[in-house]
Amino acid sequence: MSSNSKDLSNVPAARTADILRDFAMDRRHFMFGTAAIAAGATLGAWVPSAEAVVGGNLEVMAWEGYTLEQETAGWRKENNLTMRAAIMSNQDDVTAKIVGSNAVRLDLAEYSNGYNAIYNDLKVLTELDVSKIPNYNKDDIYPPFYQGEMWFWDGKQWAMPWVWGLDTIVVNPEMISFEVKSYEDLLRPEFKGKLAFLDNPLTVWPQIAKVTGYGDKFPNLTTDELKDCFVKLQPYRDQTKVFASSNGDVISLFANGEIAACFCVWSAVPLETAKQNVKTVSIYPKEGGAVWADAWFIPKTAENIESAHAFINEALKPDIQASISKTAVAAAVSKKAPALMDAQTKALFDYDNFDEQFKRLKIYGQPPRTSDKYATYDDWLQIWSDFRAGF
Repeated sequence: MSSNSKDLSNVPAARTADILRDFAMDRRHFMFGTAAIAAGATLGAWVPSAEAVVGGNLEVMAWEGYTLEQETAGWRKENNLTMRAAIMSNQDDVTAKIVGSNAVRLDLAEYSNGYNAIYNDLKVLTELDVSKIPNYNKDDIYPPFYQGEMWFWDGKQWAMPWVWGLDTIVVNPEMISFEVKSYEDLLRPEFKGKLAFLDNPLTVWPQIAKVTGYGDKFPNLTTDELKDCFVKLQPYRDQTKVFASSNGDVISLFANGEIAACFCVWSAVPLETAKQNVKTVSIYPKEGGAVWADAWFIPKTAENIESAHAFINEALKPDIQASISKTAVAAAVSKKAPALMDAQTKALFDYDNFDEQFKRLKIYGQPPRTSDKYATYDDWLQIWSDFRAGF
């Protein structure tokens, strides 16, 4: 086992969420700068008594730009609700607040797909009372996000998906002479030494599985299947110039003309490269893209549970869904939100043909932490490290 790999057998429960931290590159960070780290307020010093109705104080932790402070300002004023929002720079920031002997009050927080199993194991989730979240209903929420397995299990709702997006191929069309329609096109000679990979297992690993014929099995591949997966991926490694550490790095590489394509990256990258007068386009290939999704959950350390439920309900309102989709360059879970979006925001996803478009997509989890049958997260981490190193 290399030094880059983590042996989870001796890791305390309070640190099990670290396994996704090191490589879960924050798709939002480049949008909002280093404030995402600097603004990480320390929770815990302020511990008022719990509230029985909507109002009082609400302790929230979310990604920079996802706290809904502006969108909910009027609603919070009407309900005499004061919100203190701390910024997470990675998922472990949340975990550190709600796990272990030093756990502190946190009324509401986010987790990304892939963390549901970890948080379930750690027993830090509070079952949601969906009767208090009327905006979450079968008629108004797109099917993949209504009672999906990442947020609903054992007949209970544990988290509420509220915003999502796609990672996919992004190319600079001016550096190539053909239209990219498939991952196979990235193997053409024009991409030699001009391809980048994003070091982000949350979306890149599922996409690798799709490209190598194991999409239907991910995240549960045997160790032999995992090895075969990366043997088949080697031709892409031969095309690769660099492994980028973040979406911001990918944007810089495009802006500097160093790459012509990225294997799997945030589909909103073209909006950012355009600001630097460089044209790139997101490609939705025949293999499909990789979905990321964020969900609100109420930690076990929560006190103002009534207000937390009410806040989640506000987050699902169509106008707020439309607003966050624009400001965070994301996609909505509410069917009523697209009608309220401007043209550019609505164009981020083909809402008019949602069901057809989503047939090629799947919201994946992550490989198991431990297993006697399947390759574990640690196994994936090892082979991914070797792949990046060129072994």
